[in-house]
Amino acid sequence: MALLAVPGPFDFALTTERFRTFGVDRASVWHEGGLHRVVGGRELRIEPARGGVDAEPLDAETEPVVRALVGLPFDLEPFYAWAAGDEVLREVVTSLVGFRPALIPDPFELLVGAITAKPPTTIRAW
Repeated sequence: MALLAVPGPFDFALTTERFRTFGVDRASVWHEGGLHRVVGGRELRIEPARGGVDAEPLDAETEPVVRALVGLPFDLEPFYAWAAGDEVLREVVTSLVGFRPALIPDPFELLVGAITAKPPTTIRAW
């Protein structure tokens, strides 16, 4: 597996919680501690690693997908600075340190996931 560095703070479990909480999504499958997807006809597996995530395979085709799924497009420092000045957001941000919002890499894929996702039998509270 190849390491993709993710700037800290980063919490893989928080970032990928939606893939475990909101039921089985046939496009993004959580299995044995890792996130599985198919990219370009190949299986991609993403797992937590010190300093970021391990991805296999990690190449020019899969890297943009991995980056989106672990929220790398977001520059969170300006948000943290802004939220620190808001009474309500300050508390929320403190409880979610390390969370990076996962993005679906493609609008069509978002639609497919919305259709194919199986709703959970229970929903856990954060």
